[in-house]
Amino acid sequence: MRLMDALSDFLYDKNYFINIFDNIIHIYRYLELKKLSSQEIILKMEDFTLNISGDDLFIKQMNKDEILITGLITNIGLSYV
Repeated sequence: MRLMDALSDFLYDKNYFINIFDNIIHIYRYLELKKLSSQEIILKMEDFTLNISGDDLFIKQMNKDEILITGLITNIGLSYV
């Protein structure tokens, strides 16, 4: 069982998950919603800022540390400031 736990820890970063699908992005364990518009969403993560840009961006679901964004996503960037 230790081998499976070690493999799971290696494959999955427990600090955050970012899943990208066709015009959907799912983020787990964000800290703060910094900016929200239909063209740009900025999220504060533990070690960086996640910048999502596009058209008709919309928060479909949101709770304390998980968010689901839909729309025409044209760019996803990281900022380590």
